Amino acid sequence: MTVAVAPEVRAAQRRIVSTINASGRLNADGLALWREVNCGEWKATAADISRDLDLLQVPHTIVTAFRFPLATSYSKSMREGEEVRILRKDLAHLVPWMPSMEQTVADISEDAPHWDFTVFQPRADGMVIAKLALSAEWPAWSKKQARAARLVCAECDYDLRDKDETRASFDVRLPELPKRRRLVCGQCCNDGVDEMERLAALAGKPS
Repeated sequence: MTVAVAPEVRAAQRRIVSTINASGRLNADGLALWREVNCGEWKATAADISRDLDLLQVPHTIVTAFRFPLATSYSKSMREGEEVRILRKDLAHLVPWMPSMEQTVADISEDAPHWDFTVFQPRADGMVIAKLALSAEWPAWSKKQARAARLVCAECDYDLRDKDETRASFDVRLPELPKRRRLVCGQCCNDGVDEMERLAALAGKPS
């Protein structure tokens, strides 16, 4: 027996399926849809997408996420946006509205990338693990785009997105620019040890 669906729910279904097909990013963690801040004049905002998912009863969250600056932009700062994220375990709630999603999720490879980009931050009292707030599509950015987002080693230009345990990402900042993120690979910074010792000496603490 066919169950009647309210017109507003059916309309939400059409919008969500169209939006996912146009800009959805699926990985090991789930599905993500990024929207630049104040994009409402041109496309559905994260809040608009969220309302449609609420109508379809699909659990989700909205997080702050950044993309690389555009090459034509005067400002070279990262572009702030909001990303609607649906956890992989919750995608089953989306399947009744988008049946093709079931096979797509099943085809995700075991070594697929995740949402988080992890970096190590040397501190005077030890090493801290941090996660950059990047849009879920960061693994697919070109080398040029990754460079604009400062995801390559500032010393040797090694692409820090590559999975090499000997060249992990460390946030080693210049003394004259202590608030500006500066990523380098482990081989170029002695795995952050030299920076920890420098900071410990400044703080008067034993390294």
